[in-house]
Amino acid sequence: MNKDFNNEKQVSQKYLNYREQVLRYTNQDMGLTLENDEQVYIAVFDMPIESGVVGFQTQTLALVFGLNTHIYHGSGSVVTNLEQFPEVMQAMQSLLVSSGQALPYMDLTNDIEFYNSKKVRVYLKTKRGIYFKELDSQNKVDVFLSNMMNHVMAKISDTGILKS
Repeated sequence: MNKDFNNEKQVSQKYLNYREQVLRYTNQDMGLTLENDEQVYIAVFDMPIESGVVGFQTQTLALVFGLNTHIYHGSGSVVTNLEQFPEVMQAMQSLLVSSGQALPYMDLTNDIEFYNSKKVRVYLKTKRGIYFKELDSQNKVDVFLSNMMNHVMAKISDTGILKS
């Protein structure tokens, strides 16, 4: 039995730790003064992936305002320093600035526990707390959040860094 793998959640413990670490990060940790209680400074998108390989069914896009753009893979591998690419940094900043529009349609939550799903799960962190939404329909808010996430992922893909 591999102690580094969480059999119940079908992802590595390393992945769970990375994901939790970014969600627990605060604006005080960053030395960031927020303009208001609804300013989004961290966005986390848990994305399902089609794969028959255990541990390869999810990845997380983690965005930290002005600092980091990372991808955490369920297997425990990590792609970091994506923010070094100006087009990725611009897409990340745009998402964080614009995503606050979705907050009224999201649920304020204390539950950041990872769970498997066939749907994208979005966590937006503000001074007030963490807002959550599972993208499960074609309503304007779900499409808006999905398009913003896809835009960042496209900019990351354009860098060529994800190619093996």
